[in-house]
Amino acid sequence: MEQNTLEAAFERQLDTLGKALESTIDDWRQAEEGKRDELREQIGKLEASIEEVKSNLAEESRAHLPGVEVAVDGERDAFSLGRACRAIASKNFSNAPYEQEVFSNMSAKAMSEGTGSAGGFVVPEEAILNVIEKLKARVVAFELGAMDMACTGIPCVIPRISTAASASWVSENAPITASDLAFEQISLSPKTAAARVVLSNLLLETSNPAADRIIEEDMSSQLGLAVDAASLNGGGSGEPTGVIATGGVGSVSGVAASSKIDGIDKLIDFEQDLQNADAFAGALGWAVHPSVLGAIREMTTNFAGASVGLSNQVISEGFAQTILGHPYATTTSLTAIFAGGATSATNSMIFGNWNDLLIARWGGLRLLASNTSDDAFSKDQTHIRGTIRVDVGLRHVESFTFSA
Repeated sequence: MEQNTLEAAFERQLDTLGKALESTIDDWRQAEEGKRDELREQIGKLEASIEEVKSNLAEESRAHLPGVEVAVDGERDAFSLGRACRAIASKNFSNAPYEQEVFSNMSAKAMSEGTGSAGGFVVPEEAILNVIEKLKARVVAFELGAMDMACTGIPCVIPRISTAASASWVSENAPITASDLAFEQISLSPKTAAARVVLSNLLLETSNPAADRIIEEDMSSQLGLAVDAASLNGGGSGEPTGVIATGGVGSVSGVAASSKIDGIDKLIDFEQDLQNADAFAGALGWAVHPSVLGAIREMTTNFAGASVGLSNQVISEGFAQTILGHPYATTTSLTAIFAGGATSATNSMIFGNWNDLLIARWGGLRLLASNTSDDAFSKDQTHIRGTIRVDVGLRHVESFTFSA
């Protein structure tokens, strides 16, 4: 897999912590005796954080099962969700030896890591890249630049700088006032999202590639929509805490009035919110409900005495793909504007630096199948349940604002 997830994040953290350690050691060398004890304690904390990140990097390198092939239609030696589900439901792996080997290896690995095996047969991510990529395609946060993190430890702890060092002006021969870095941690723990797919036994037994595609499409769609909703809103029972539900995130009120977005100044307020917090940088973009996008496209502004559309439109190409110069993505996981007839856009829009949104995932897909549960036996069906474990966190709450 590409090194674009947790390993890359840990590498960046090591670089940041290393520079902070060097700077603090320099301060210690120049500090007066009374200040050295405080700086020595800060150095100890930095060294401990660096060791923790190094340990997490080593663990991440062992996080995936080697030798697992990406499932390709028609290849008997690649992992097949259809064969796996049929074998799990019938408790007979005679026609699924490779799938049995994968499950056995994952079970042995979990035991060696001191992790319980409850929750189903674990399918490693390498075996179901199709499902993972389709799932991520349903999550607008990923489209806008959120960080996808493949985690192993529980909890997954990410150190971050909460207060940066600052420079100051000094008079000649006057002592320099020390300003120490302050650190805190983001602690992410797995929450479980579940999806359920129902297939006829005839389809499962006689059309393996088609069955695989149906399982992939249905499961990735259901799980992707769940992660999308949690990353943007969240905060409910058993859910991750998403952007809107995170304390300290900015907000813009009075966005809508008289069944319209209340002027371009309201859109500019979103930008201003981040600028005031010195957070107007990174992968800036909008997540909006489709009804909000429609309202924005209908907005007009006066130009040379004439009313012109706010959004550029070229007949052959359609509307511009940005809002105030920033990319957008639409999702029904946010609230429809004017829902229930009210002139409100509450929870309809989010603007922010999406690089600061972390979406952590533990393991691959946990799979269970049964041809006897509920009414599956009487209807000659197999019910398939897939679960993933995910959590969401913000590196900086000031990087986001939403319509309140």
